[in-house]
Amino acid sequence: MGGFRAFLIELWAAVQDWFAAHWRGLARWGGFALAVLATPVALLYLLPSVLGLFAPKIDFSKDLYAVNRPVAFTFLDAKGRVAGHRGAVVGDRLTLNEMPPYLPAAFIAMEDRRFYDHHGIDPRGLIRAIVTDLRAGHWEQGGSTITQQTAKILFTQQERTFNRKFAELWDAVALEKSLSKDQILALYLNRIYLGSGAYGVDGAARVYFGKSARDVTLAEAAMLATLTRAPTVFSPRRDLAAAQQRAGVVLHAMVETGAITQAQADDAIAHPADVVDHTTVDARNYFLDTAADEVKKLVDTSGDMPDHDLIVHTTLEPKIEEAARHALAATIAKRGKKLHASEGAVVVMKLDGAVSALIGGTDYDESVFNRATLAHRQPGSAFKPFVYLAAVENGISPWDTRTDGPVDIDGWTPTNYGGRSYGMVTVADALAHSINTITAELAQEVGITTVVDAAKRLGIASPLEANASLALGTSEVTPLELTSAYAAFASGGIKTYPYFVTQVTDTAGRVLYRRKAPPQERVIASHVDRDMTEMMYGVVTDGTGRGAALPGRECAGKTGTTQDYHDAWFVGFTTDYVAGVWIGNDDSSPMKGVTGGSLPAAVWKQVMEAAEAGKPAEPLDKSEPEETTDETVMMSGGVDDEQGGGDDDESGAAPQNGGPRQSRQGFWDWLFGHPQAAPPPGEYENGGAPDSSVETPDDEDQNPNGQNPPPQPHIWRQRENPPPPPPGNDGGGGY
Repeated sequence: MGGFRAFLIELWAAVQDWFAAHWRGLARWGGFALAVLATPVALLYLLPSVLGLFAPKIDFSKDLYAVNRPVAFTFLDAKGRVAGHRGAVVGDRLTLNEMPPYLPAAFIAMEDRRFYDHHGIDPRGLIRAIVTDLRAGHWEQGGSTITQQTAKILFTQQERTFNRKFAELWDAVALEKSLSKDQILALYLNRIYLGSGAYGVDGAARVYFGKSARDVTLAEAAMLATLTRAPTVFSPRRDLAAAQQRAGVVLHAMVETGAITQAQADDAIAHPADVVDHTTVDARNYFLDTAADEVKKLVDTSGDMPDHDLIVHTTLEPKIEEAARHALAATIAKRGKKLHASEGAVVVMKLDGAVSALIGGTDYDESVFNRATLAHRQPGSAFKPFVYLAAVENGISPWDTRTDGPVDIDGWTPTNYGGRSYGMVTVADALAHSINTITAELAQEVGITTVVDAAKRLGIASPLEANASLALGTSEVTPLELTSAYAAFASGGIKTYPYFVTQVTDTAGRVLYRRKAPPQERVIASHVDRDMTEMMYGVVTDGTGRGAALPGRECAGKTGTTQDYHDAWFVGFTTDYVAGVWIGNDDSSPMKGVTGGSLPAAVWKQVMEAAEAGKPAEPLDKSEPEETTDETVMMSGGVDDEQGGGDDDESGAAPQNGGPRQSRQGFWDWLFGHPQAAPPPGEYENGGAPDSSVETPDDEDQNPNGQNPPPQPHIWRQRENPPPPPPGNDGGGGY
């Protein structure tokens, strides 16, 4: 042990002797190493001054509040109120004096505590970032000041390279030479991206809190300050609880900087920020998506996105849009699961084509696919008015009679809903009760190409297959184009072109587009249109569309249901609006007994009641029905299978899974109050009783509103001298 101790003493003495002999050389090398380490630090501190000698001032010919960001579309509704945004959501340009003082303080506490002490570049921050990056072995921190971040936003593509970093430093010094600290901070707060399409604190406050940044609380200001580094990941719309916790970190940082007291921080933590419900606003996105597409075509014929911010005046009526959203969502939520119906679309427009509301699905957040404009679905019997239009134009009167019987068209044998047979009926009743056999025969009588021409003349743009089954709606259309085509009936025979945009201006107020009403184009003769309106009025008062009837107001329309209940429609109109409703499933799987007269008619009724609220009730411009004394003719008013909610099977095939009863109560039974007899055994398609596994039409299913109006006994007689077809119309051509 003593030997080892002696060894250590000798070793220490040797080290001392070596240092004594070499200290001059070590001092030189130490000084050199110190100089090597100190020089970069000194250069960092001198960098702002050096760059300041050469950096040019900022070019103010460009709008620094709009440069290098997506174009902002601000949409206004029909009354000039802000309805939504596309592209960048920018809000108002606020000065620091217009913001609560704790709002800029929150960003300074988190992003650049020495903002007012440096000249655009903070050497301390850069050194800290370099050390962190070296330890991590990759680019992790940038050490950027608020001035640098502003320069990056304005002048770079924000790529992570050393070249971009140097350009950022250069531009940051240029900003410091050109603007005051307060101006730089205000520019930063108006330009920083904070998620959900929002640029700047005012845009973000409106997106997340439904208010201007002028009015945010301390807790809300702290939440906004958490979004600078990962706005999508940290979005409060994605995880509100986590966002509230991160806001607490900001509040503690603000206490450390002296921006607020601990008591203020504690109060804000106890009352955290909440985000607004975007259900109503998001539903407008279907409308705004379509309007944005229209704007691009209107202001630039090339279809490219404009390169400047735009103010877009639209036809949107928020009250009707919200009514449509709520009616569709509530109906699907309440009955959709039971009836295997998951999606829908609603279109409401004025008679001149101004689209007041457009809902392309039950939830925009779940699916942005716009079913109102993009989904092509079979319309079923909702296509039949084009068949009857072609018939009336070719001299067939609504009060002519036809006998319902077996039909065989080159091997195609359409049948009626439930396999029913109606006997002798008027043409008007054939439409009201959606009789497939007579409709198919009428199409053959006038020519299927005549029907195609009539539909296209009114606005159907989708391809139509000129085969016999087209009469029952087997060619696919979109809800928007079908509703637009019905608008020709509603407008007295004038073709209607749907539109969403009335005017487009830039932020300087220059008008880039202003809509001019196109010349009126008559596509239906007046007397023919009145006959068609009367016939579709009968659908609602006496036929398959009674579930859509509006108390105290006349309306007309047509139901539609496709084979096996894949699609269900109701399209109709009043003197003010025309609206279409489609319900079905995206995968086209069948629903359980959902007909056009059930869920779609119920949605249509709710929407139109909201649209017509406060408007005077005006009668439809329709023909007067003519009486008949022929008791062999089935008259409207008889209660059939489909009253108040039932409908036909447009395919012409017998219904599956046990359809409605084939027996019906006649007009005279209804008139004198005779009860309807129960169906005999075997009258259901499954042989005896209804199939318990299938939704059978009860009173609620036939009219979800539970307010079926009593049938009105229209008594028809055949017109002795039906009018000839309009001049020049030899079977469906325009006139």
